[in-house]
Amino acid sequence: MPPYEPGVMQEERAGNNELDLQRWLHLIMEHRWWIIGVTSGCIILAAVYSFLATPIYSATATVYVQSVSRQTVGTSLTGPASYLEEEKFYNSQQEIIKSRSVMQDVVDKLGLQNHEGFKGSKDPARILASMVKVDVARDSALFRITVTAPYKADVAKWANAVADSYAELNLKAAMDYVEKANQEMQAKIRQMQDQYTRQQQQYSNTLTQSDSYFPQNQKDILDKRIEALELKLGDVKVRENEVSAQINQMESWSASGGNPLSIPSVSQDPTVQDLSRQYNDGERELSRLLAKFTPQHPDVQKKQRELQNLKDRIASQAQIVLSSYRNQYQALRSEEANLNDELSSLKRQGVSFMEGASASETMATSGASLKKYIDLLYDKMREMDVAGNLLSNNIRIIEKAEPPQAPVKPNLRMNLMLAMLLGLMGSVGSLVAYQYLDTRIRSVEDIEQGLGQSLLTMVPTTTPETERSAVESFQTLRTALIYASQDKVKNVILVTSATPREGKSTVAMNLANTLAAAGDRVLLMDCDLRRPSLHRKLKPSDHAKGLTQYMADRQARLEDYLTPKSPNLWVFYAGPVPPNPPELFSMKRFEELLSRVRQEYDWVIVDSPPCLAITDAQILARYAGLVVLVAMYKSTPKPLLERTLVSLERIHAQVAGVVLNGVNTRSSYYYDYYYSNHYYYATGTEPKRLPWLLKGRGDWGNSPRKRNKGV
Repeated sequence: MPPYEPGVMQEERAGNNELDLQRWLHLIMEHRWWIIGVTSGCIILAAVYSFLATPIYSATATVYVQSVSRQTVGTSLTGPASYLEEEKFYNSQQEIIKSRSVMQDVVDKLGLQNHEGFKGSKDPARILASMVKVDVARDSALFRITVTAPYKADVAKWANAVADSYAELNLKAAMDYVEKANQEMQAKIRQMQDQYTRQQQQYSNTLTQSDSYFPQNQKDILDKRIEALELKLGDVKVRENEVSAQINQMESWSASGGNPLSIPSVSQDPTVQDLSRQYNDGERELSRLLAKFTPQHPDVQKKQRELQNLKDRIASQAQIVLSSYRNQYQALRSEEANLNDELSSLKRQGVSFMEGASASETMATSGASLKKYIDLLYDKMREMDVAGNLLSNNIRIIEKAEPPQAPVKPNLRMNLMLAMLLGLMGSVGSLVAYQYLDTRIRSVEDIEQGLGQSLLTMVPTTTPETERSAVESFQTLRTALIYASQDKVKNVILVTSATPREGKSTVAMNLANTLAAAGDRVLLMDCDLRRPSLHRKLKPSDHAKGLTQYMADRQARLEDYLTPKSPNLWVFYAGPVPPNPPELFSMKRFEELLSRVRQEYDWVIVDSPPCLAITDAQILARYAGLVVLVAMYKSTPKPLLERTLVSLERIHAQVAGVVLNGVNTRSSYYYDYYYSNHYYYATGTEPKRLPWLLKGRGDWGNSPRKRNKGV
C-alpha cells in the first residue's frame, strides 16, 4: 500500500468539480420527512380547494364556415371570403362570433337579462362574451364555440344559441344585400318605362303630324348615327347606374363605419389588396409576438400600432376609391350630357334636312334603344332573383353542444398533481437553498476546497454502535500526524478550535491514548487554564498537581506533577486557574518546560483554549511543531474557521489539518466511504481496539446507525 499523504485527498477532490448526485440523494433521504410533509401539505390544500371551489362547466358547439358561398353573376354576396385571403377571413370570423351584435341577439332571444348570472348587470352581452371562447381547428374551417360558466343546465343551451345567432346574422346580411340591389334595379326600370311611354306617345304624335319624304341614303346615315349615339348613351346610363349603386353602397359603409373590405370595388383595388396583404402579414407577426410576450411588451405595442396604421391607410384608400367613383360618376354624367347634346344636335340637323319628318324616325330609334335598355335591366333583375332564391348560408352547425356531465374546473386530479409537483419543488428547492446558505462545516469539500486544508480524520459521535469507527478515526489521525511531523521531528501537537464546545479536549485525549497504544511515550498537557477539562474527564486523585503549580514552584520536579494514565501515557493537568494565563505562557520557564518534554517524550499533545476567543492558543502555537484544528460537524461556521486559519498564519504556525468532530454517521454522506476505505488505504492493517475510549459529546438528535457487519 502507498503511504498516506494528507494532501492527496485534497488534490483529488480539488480536481473533481462535478455535481455529486449521490451526495444530493443522500441529503434528500436525510430530509425526506420535510419533503414528505411539505408535499403532503400542498396536496391537502389542493384537495380542500378542489372540494370547496365552485364547479365550472363547459359545453362546445362546432360550426363549419365556408369561405366562398353562392354568388350572383359578377357580384359577391358573402363578403370577404372571395377577395381576401382565407386566413384573414377566418380570423375575422372569430371576432364576429364574439361581437356585440351576436351576443346581444342571444341575450334577447334567451332573456338572459333575467338569469341569475346576469341580474343587475347593465351590459349582459359583455358578460356573455366573457364566457365564450372561439377556437379554430388546425388546418380546417371548423370553429369550436365553447361556453364556460358555473351553470350546468345552461352552458350547452347558450353555446348552441351563439352558433345559431351567428349563422342567422350571416345569412341575413347576404339577403339584405340582394334585396337592396333588387330595389335599386326596380326603381331604374320604372323610371325607364315612364320615359319609354312618353317617347312612344311623342313618336306617335310626330308620325301623325308629319308627311315629309326623306332621301333614302340620308335617312340611313342619320339613323345609323343616331342609333350609335343612342346605344352609346344607353351604355353610359347603364354604367352610370352601376357606378351610382357602388357609390351608394360605399357611402352607406362610410356612414355606418363598417369594414371597407366588404365592398367589392374597394377590395379589388390593387393598393387595397397590397395593404390587406401587409395587414395579414402583420397580424401573423403579432400572433407570434403574443405567443412570446405580453400585450404590454414594446414589440407587441409597436406591431399593434403598425396594424392600426394599415387599417387607417385601407380606410383612406377606400375614401380615395370612393372619390374616384364619384369622379367617374360626374364624368359619366358629363358624357351623358354631351351625348344628349350631340343627339339633340343630330335631331335638329335631321329636322333641318328632313323638315320634321326625321323626328319621328329619331323617336323610333330612341324608343328602340330605351326598350333594349329596359330589357337589359329585366334580365339583370331576373338573375338577382334566381341568385337570391338559390342563396344558401355558408355557415353550418356540424355538432350541437351537449349538456356537460362533469365540471371542467376544479380538476381534482390535475390540482393534486400540480400540488404534488409544487410541494416537491418547494421542499427540495428550500432544502437546496438552505444547503447553499448554510455556512457551517458540513462536508469534506468545505474543508479541503473551501479552506484549502487537509481533512485529517472524521470523528463520529461516540456511541456503542460507533465505537469501532471512532477507534479507526483516531488511528487515521495518528497515521496522518506521523507523516506530517516528519517522523516525529515535530512532535509537539497543539489541539485547538475556533470556538468553545467543539470537542477539542476529547480529541486531544483520544489522540494521546491512540499514540500511546501504539507504543510511543506520550505526554498530554492541559493548557486550557481558563476552563480546564481534563481533570473532569479523567478524574485524577485529589493530590494530583498541575501546570500552574509547577510554574509557581521553581524548585519543583517535573516528575512529581505528571500523572501516569497508562504504561506509555502521562497527563499534565492544568492546576488552579491563574489570574493571567497569557503571562504564564510567555514565561521563559514555560518555554524551557516544552523544550524538555519535547526531548523526553515521543509526542506532546497540548490541549489549548479556543483560538478566536482568547490569545492563549496563538501564544502556544509558536511553541508547537504542528497545530490540529478541531471543527464540529454542522456546528462550526466556516467564516470563523477561516479567521482562525488567518490568525495562525500571521504567527507562521504550521497547521497540519482539520479534524471534523461529532459526525453523525447517519447524516454524513462521506462517512461510510471515508472509513470503509481510508484507514486501510493508509495503513494496510486492521484497526486495533484501544484499551479505553474517552466519550465525547453525544449524538445531536438522530439515533445511531445500525452497524454494518461488512465493515
